[in-house]
Amino acid sequence: MKLKSILSLAILILLFSGCRKNDFPGGDKKNPADVANAWMQMQIRLTRSTAGYNSVVSNRSFGYAGITMYEALVPGIPGYRSLLPQIGGAAVAADKNRDQYYWPASVNAAMAMLTKSFFETTSPANKASIDSLEAAYTAKFQTEADVAKIQNAVDYGHKVAASIFAWSATDGGHQAYSHIVDPTYIAPVGEGLWVPTFPAFGPPVHPHWGDNRSFIANIAASTQPAAPIAYSANPKSPFYAMVNELYTISLSLTHEDSTVAKFWGDQPGNLNVPAHATNILTQLIVKNNFDLGAAAVAYALHGIAMNDAAISVFKTKYQYNQLRPITYIRNVMGYSTWNSVIPTPPHPEYTAAHAVVSAASATVLEKIFGNYYSFTDHTYDATYGARSFNSFDDYAKEAGRARVLAGIHYSPSVAAGLTQGRKVGYKVVQLNLHSFNK
Repeated sequence: MKLKSILSLAILILLFSGCRKNDFPGGDKKNPADVANAWMQMQIRLTRSTAGYNSVVSNRSFGYAGITMYEALVPGIPGYRSLLPQIGGAAVAADKNRDQYYWPASVNAAMAMLTKSFFETTSPANKASIDSLEAAYTAKFQTEADVAKIQNAVDYGHKVAASIFAWSATDGGHQAYSHIVDPTYIAPVGEGLWVPTFPAFGPPVHPHWGDNRSFIANIAASTQPAAPIAYSANPKSPFYAMVNELYTISLSLTHEDSTVAKFWGDQPGNLNVPAHATNILTQLIVKNNFDLGAAAVAYALHGIAMNDAAISVFKTKYQYNQLRPITYIRNVMGYSTWNSVIPTPPHPEYTAAHAVVSAASATVLEKIFGNYYSFTDHTYDATYGARSFNSFDDYAKEAGRARVLAGIHYSPSVAAGLTQGRKVGYKVVQLNLHSFNK
């Protein structure tokens, strides 16, 4: 067996210890991962350029995209089974033997259909790009397989996408891009509670996101952190000390500190949080020459983790409604012109969503690539430069720390968020994808 094939198998074996080596995707280079990567890059492009696709909404779209990719392919992966029954959905059966399908065409058809459904309000230019990507792979596949197998795969891919999209519409986040703000929601008022922040003073977004249906049942309830530090305006209190730590850091930011804050910032022109995390995964899939099956597994687990992390953290945010640093520093400490490095997001502070999502992402990546896998993130080479990490834990910690450096989260909120995200990730990697009933 070639070295690359052995590597692909070994990486996937880390996902589920105790199973037979030949029960994992990997080694079939007839089906490379390029179609999977291309569709995830399309998702990244669309979340960057479609109104309403902030980080919260995008976590959901990446979750369903990864699941759809996997489900469109899984009947063609020996030893694997549908994820859907484990995460609240219903498996879509293939009605022919697996060798009667050209499985890359199933992924292409399913992803095109689901993407059009999720991004129905995107620009005409983006819609044309979706069609062009689908057509390019359709043309490519016509040179690789016979017409009947391609059509069988396309039909199955459409069936999968339609089923999953219909299921997604019942989770509480359907068409969330159009109702980011709930006009009926009244934020609680009181000492130490969140209020709209400078400069936009926008209303709270996604106040009910924590009540959405998660892929892992009851994920929000089972991963909640302890209550935050009790509010106090007393300069001798732990709360004051927590805010003063952030304020003191803000007075002496180095160029490196500012770069880190902006590198991980969810700002216009940058990728949002889940898009950035997905782009890291894509870089690693390409670097390690994953085949299509291995890529589909990785995208599915990673997307599930990010979606459920967002649900968990927004449950926390609107339970405690903790005020943001800029509010306390200006109104309590008296530094009325102080400002954060990046604008403060319009939702409560505790816990830090970036830390939660990044830790959930890192936990899945560790299971795929190993705890001490060194890598370089090239997402922003042209603007902030590449950033290298000795482990995925280092990546998550820097992403979380960036929110303190940016002036929008307290250190304890980041620490609690990293633990919360890890809890989400650990539950996701316990999903059982393999089956011995071939």
